[in-house]
Amino acid sequence: MKKWKWLLLVGTLIAGCAGCGAQKPEETGAVDIKAVDVVQPESGMDAADAAAEREAEEKNDSYDDLGEKAAEGDVSDFAAQIQLVVAAKDMEGLAKLCAFPLAVEGEVVASEEDFMALGADTVFTEERCEVIKAVDLSALEETMAGVIMGDATPNIIFKSVDGELCITGIN
Repeated sequence: MKKWKWLLLVGTLIAGCAGCGAQKPEETGAVDIKAVDVVQPESGMDAADAAAEREAEEKNDSYDDLGEKAAEGDVSDFAAQIQLVVAAKDMEGLAKLCAFPLAVEGEVVASEEDFMALGADTVFTEERCEVIKAVDLSALEETMAGVIMGDATPNIIFKSVDGELCITGIN
């Protein structure tokens, strides 16, 4: 009896695998696919490693650009602008300093209009305003994430985006 069970199981597996065979595109109704340029990873790297390396290079470029801006005094000037618009609770002014899409409290805000729709009460909480006001502009440090204004949450993060300093996160 056990032989029959095994034979039935093996037969079912073979029949199931036979249905997975290659089919011609005209049999499946598949759409014609055009060739695209594919960047080949360096030898010994798989596609995921190559993608991670490209992302790291982009972050390093942004970090290097941020370092240059810090040397020119742009970082503290930009942070001072942030302090001014937060103190004034100026949504339009803050929106002009942001790069979109923007992360606000863990949510993605796609556009300036969506940001404005959040409202001043959401963005300018009493705690966030106090934290940003208390930031020592001479003690700002650049990290791979950018410059973080505030020791913990709430905070505002900015970095170089396409060569310009922009807010990329409000937590």
